[in-house]
Amino acid sequence: MPFFQAQSLVERGSTAIPQAVQFRDFYGAFDRHGQPRAPYPAGQAFASVPPMVAGKFLLAHLPGVPRTPEVIFYIQVFGAVFSSALAAAGAMAFFSLTLSALGVSVRTALIATLCVAFGTLIFPYSGYFFSEPFSALVMMAAVYLLALDGGRMNDKNAVAIGFLLALAIWIRPTMVFATGVFAIGILLREGRAAFKRAMVICSIPAISALFYLLSNKIVFGRALNFGYPETEDVLGKQLNSFHAPFYVGLTGFLFSPGKSIFIFMPILLLAILGMRQLWTRDRAVAVVSAGLPFVYLLFYMRYTQWEGGICPGPRYLLPFLIVTCLSAGILLTTGSSLLRKWLVVLTVVGFAVQVITYSTSFLEDQVIGTGTYYDSKLTYRMSYDPLVSQTRRLIEYVDGRPAPVGLGFDRWFVFLHKLGVPWYTELLIAAFPVLLLALSLVRLKRMLREQGQSLPESPAVRVQAPS
Repeated sequence: MPFFQAQSLVERGSTAIPQAVQFRDFYGAFDRHGQPRAPYPAGQAFASVPPMVAGKFLLAHLPGVPRTPEVIFYIQVFGAVFSSALAAAGAMAFFSLTLSALGVSVRTALIATLCVAFGTLIFPYSGYFFSEPFSALVMMAAVYLLALDGGRMNDKNAVAIGFLLALAIWIRPTMVFATGVFAIGILLREGRAAFKRAMVICSIPAISALFYLLSNKIVFGRALNFGYPETEDVLGKQLNSFHAPFYVGLTGFLFSPGKSIFIFMPILLLAILGMRQLWTRDRAVAVVSAGLPFVYLLFYMRYTQWEGGICPGPRYLLPFLIVTCLSAGILLTTGSSLLRKWLVVLTVVGFAVQVITYSTSFLEDQVIGTGTYYDSKLTYRMSYDPLVSQTRRLIEYVDGRPAPVGLGFDRWFVFLHKLGVPWYTELLIAAFPVLLLALSLVRLKRMLREQGQSLPESPAVRVQAPS
């Protein structure tokens, strides 16, 4: 639905999605004027408009690109997904900057960032058009501002954090709960002196939330009508209630083979061990790192669709678990060779999981009606194991099983080639990000040289302000 929103913004300047009804793929509600609307704010759609416009420009000017409706559609998909890749990369950039702000050396911060970027679920989600990479970017940018200036919050950074959290609400409204976690973290770190800044961080998102409720009133007629369908069309199942037993979601998030946070993000095991050191370095960052996943685990474990609908892994918790992984980077500053070996092992395991997740279509694996992902009542099956089923599909495709567009090895250069885009045009498309990669590597090499990585890292500890 966010893709249809973005497509409508580009083509007709509206967030209504009549094409979803046309394609019989509509999830949402009709507004007061009979227009179909997605049940999501348009923040993600607006963020993806520039790459989609760039995609249309490429279609018009690059050589060898067929001008068929199917190619035009997939070029727009490519632009939208590219925005997810940019958001994921931005989240990882702020992850590295936050570790540096916490006193971690550039080299150690870079190692930890690469391990999280490729050993956790943020890697495959960089290639899907879900909201989680955008939420992770906003969360990490806010945490970076929280860690700046030696752990002492100033008014300017408080306002900036407030606006970032206000923006997050227009990506996913449930981000409003993160506001209180940030405020508590600042108060625990700086005491009553930070009360004013904590109120600033809370008030700006509160105003943003009120504007969002006002938009619901204008569009749907009621402030608390978010546009979600109440039930599934065929079986009549309630999709957006909180009637699930708490132990179902809790068990699923922790232990199920298809949604466990430890399977899809094994680096969390080190992050839990490092939380005490993160608390010593910066109490506010530690509160946010531990508090965000805890709050959203409590929220989503009773949600009817706690599994996140059709998606890989624990989608709803992804943006907050990326923040939690900061403590794994802090743990590396001890210089323990054993910890570094464990980081390598967990990263390799995580990377293998992500490769399996990323190499074949989860849509094909989880298609409704097979009984593998959902049962006949649209209840998630705890026995669903994507590492087994998607590995089997991957082996079949590698062995030569034919795959139409969107199936098989489901990456952009594959499906553009299937659509008739020549290899030299794909190289032209790839030239820009490859150039950015080369420039980044040169800059990183210079930073490492400037910091003098041959010197032992200083185990500096932040002095917390008294309350």
